[in-house]
Amino acid sequence: MNISKDDQAILEQALHSALANSTDYNEIDMYEQLLKKFSTVEVENKQLDGFRYDYDDSSST
Repeated sequence: MNISKDDQAILEQALHSALANSTDYNEIDMYEQLLKKFSTVEVENKQLDGFRYDYDDSSST
């Protein structure tokens, strides 16, 4: 399932709001697990961007 960044931000905000307003520990655990999945996907996407800059400051000019 592909989710746009805007949709992901809205979903994360909704989960944070649900976390703040819930008193059911099972719900809180479920929301936290979903938030962890979103952050994992975000890290994976950043690693696959294809760009890497490696600057060598030790070169003499």
